[in-house]
Amino acid sequence: MAQGNRNGVTTAPALLANVTRGGGVESQHFGHVVVVDTEGKILFALGDARFVTYIRSAAKPFQAMPIFDDAVPEIFGFRDDETAVIMSSHNGEPKHIDAVTSILRKIGRTPQDLQCGIHPPLGTAVIQDLRRRGEKPTVLHNNCSGKHAGMLAACVNRGWPLENYLDLNHPHQQRILQTIARWAWMPANEVGVGIDGCSAPVFAMPLFNMARMYATLVGSEEAMAQRIVQTMTAAPDMIAGEERFDTDVMRATNGRLIAKIGAEGVQCIGVTGGQRVGMALKMSDGSHRAVSAVALAILHNLGLILDTEYEQLSGYHRTLIRNHRQIETGFVEAAI
Repeated sequence: MAQGNRNGVTTAPALLANVTRGGGVESQHFGHVVVVDTEGKILFALGDARFVTYIRSAAKPFQAMPIFDDAVPEIFGFRDDETAVIMSSHNGEPKHIDAVTSILRKIGRTPQDLQCGIHPPLGTAVIQDLRRRGEKPTVLHNNCSGKHAGMLAACVNRGWPLENYLDLNHPHQQRILQTIARWAWMPANEVGVGIDGCSAPVFAMPLFNMARMYATLVGSEEAMAQRIVQTMTAAPDMIAGEERFDTDVMRATNGRLIAKIGAEGVQCIGVTGGQRVGMALKMSDGSHRAVSAVALAILHNLGLILDTEYEQLSGYHRTLIRNHRQIETGFVEAAI
């Protein structure tokens, strides 16, 4: 599905971040961002609030909802960290690998059943450790292995076939599509569908709807929604990992915010304390290097994050650029 505005008219992306070198702006990042409340009222927007793109991994809390609906964690006795890793884009740290392995063991499956593929771990320390030991990453290191283990668990529980669990027409994927549509406040036939990096179906929608998904999630009185929020905020290290924005922002705000990254410059955030809102951000060039700085600047400007929390996350305000000799040559910061 092509990116753009469903009305056929796309508002130009806004300047969101500057890249500075030697005291001058060398390059810039443009994109779109929108913040909405639980009623769908737009509280803040830059660029095109109706810009259509793929939600990518920011969909994971919603892709996990059928698992909670069926009480799969209780049926198989998943620990809290295992339940959290199902919604993660993890670093591939030992605790992440252990959690995914344990899920597979409890449902009677093996890593060979995972169809997410293999990629270098997202965690820099994990990559370095693998190199030191002369080992290569496995399917368990895939940042989506938890999501896939959860999908397998849902299928095992219902007696559904496993060999094609990623096909859009599989009953579990159809169930996820209906779930995504409901929480996005959209008819299912208007949700765009593509193939994600992990080979699972991935969903396209306006950024407004992504933001409303997160606003609705944090504002919902449904027990399932509240459990998802509590699981993410209670185990932020399982949602991403060390030196990752999602984990650090949830730690710093003590559970008032949930954060979930998506590939190609997507970031979604839900604010649970005080005014309950959702944010969706998309960088036009797909780069992530300015996402955290922009997201934090907006949160701070709107009063959605405390000054103390903002300062605790100071390492994300300005991303330093270093050359091959580790000499600082510039920085990336929000232009807002």
